[in-house]
Amino acid sequence: MTKADLTVDYDFLSDCERTLGELKNTFEDIENRRDDMRQHWGSSKISDAMADFVDNWDDYRTKLVESIDSVGKLVSGTRTAFKDLDDQLSKREKKKPAT
Repeated sequence: MTKADLTVDYDFLSDCERTLGELKNTFEDIENRRDDMRQHWGSSKISDAMADFVDNWDDYRTKLVESIDSVGKLVSGTRTAFKDLDDQLSKREKKKPAT
């Protein structure tokens, strides 16, 4: 058997996919916590400034969640593509006559 030209760490790709999913869920859940913090902001000036900040952050957080989701799909697709290719090559190798 020859040495592989390419080695794919499926566990690493799976861990990346899982971690990205957890990050996505965390950033999606932040919106639920926003209203809980409003009572801690104090005066109306601070509350208004924080509300503006939170609204601005929401726009960027939405883009961040979309990007994390996209990267997660790319990692998943990469893992699946390599696994499928690996399976195909393995089947082809088994069909070869012994030399």
